[in-house]
Amino acid sequence: MVISDLHGNYDALNSILSEDFDYLIVSGDLTDYGPEPHLVIDEIKNKANFAVMGNHDSANGFNIDCRCSEKFHDLSVYTRDYYKKFLSDEHIKFLRSLPLFKNFEIDGIKFTMVHASLEDYLYDYVLPSVSDVDLIKKFKNSTSDFVIFGHTHLPMWRKLNSTIFINPGSAGQPRDGNWKASYATINTNDKSFNIKRIKYDVEKTIKKINSLDMKNDIKELLINILMKGGSF
Repeated sequence: MVISDLHGNYDALNSILSEDFDYLIVSGDLTDYGPEPHLVIDEIKNKANFAVMGNHDSANGFNIDCRCSEKFHDLSVYTRDYYKKFLSDEHIKFLRSLPLFKNFEIDGIKFTMVHASLEDYLYDYVLPSVSDVDLIKKFKNSTSDFVIFGHTHLPMWRKLNSTIFINPGSAGQPRDGNWKASYATINTNDKSFNIKRIKYDVEKTIKKINSLDMKNDIKELLINILMKGGSF
């Protein structure tokens, strides 16, 4: 199972993890926006077989700017400052320990994983509209069977030569107009894969956001993004 961009949405994560899987592969961004980053970190720390650092994880771990898109930047800064009180020293230590990229094998299948791209590990946006030439360039002509990335919150896949490129979309804050949590599955027996959507109790997550002592306009933005799949 492949997930990315959880962003503190523990309810969405739980729904995904209720599905059957043998390995959990996480392409970064556990923190910011959603109401329970600490619980998401705990779950990933305990259950992920392979994980890499996202730009929001880096921002929390090293107290630096996340350099996310202008549209979401102020919201990111506000929520990051607010949720600091939820993160223990162990949470911060874990975020700092995540690698920028990871090469690994499962059942003889080779994987390369990064949050954004191999040209810019944390901040590059590899959109579904990327050309084949640029996609290959951004991942350094990888010869892995699968290249996994995230960051855009937009699910995509493409097969070029012998490599399959997969962005599973966002588990915790989809931005493709579909509010359902997005993730991917890979079968190492035949190299088949699927990008899937699953319902979760979004009203429960909204209640958690409303219970927080945040500015009302911030809470409204967070809720609209969850309900509308990224629009606000």
